[in-house]
Amino acid sequence: MSADDLAAARDGFLTAWNTYQAAWSGVSDGERQQMLDDCVSPDCVYTDPTSVSRGHRELTAKMQATQRNFPGARFRNDKFAHHHGQAVSNWTMFDGNGSAIFTGTSYARYGDDGRLAQMTGFFEPVR
Repeated sequence: MSADDLAAARDGFLTAWNTYQAAWSGVSDGERQQMLDDCVSPDCVYTDPTSVSRGHRELTAKMQATQRNFPGARFRNDKFAHHHGQAVSNWTMFDGNGSAIFTGTSYARYGDDGRLAQMTGFFEPVR
């Protein structure tokens, strides 16, 4: 794979990841659904230490619950690495006031269409 091909793959994976992270923020349900349609496979599996979500409907419910618990929450991608259709992201989650509340690492697998198929999050509160 050429350097240009690697850069294009990284850009595509990173764009999908950033769109996925933005879907966790305080966007409308319609915007969230469009974001998920664009970047997440309909039969995705999301896991974290507290839950398992399968498909857009369950993932959307998880995202909505996050906004109820932490109004205005949003993610910042701090570091992103990928290869062979998988990626790792280090991130920070901020509350609606801009204070860091969680840091974490997520692992993702991408489908052949470039959308996220599996997302696994690990996190801890900021102290």
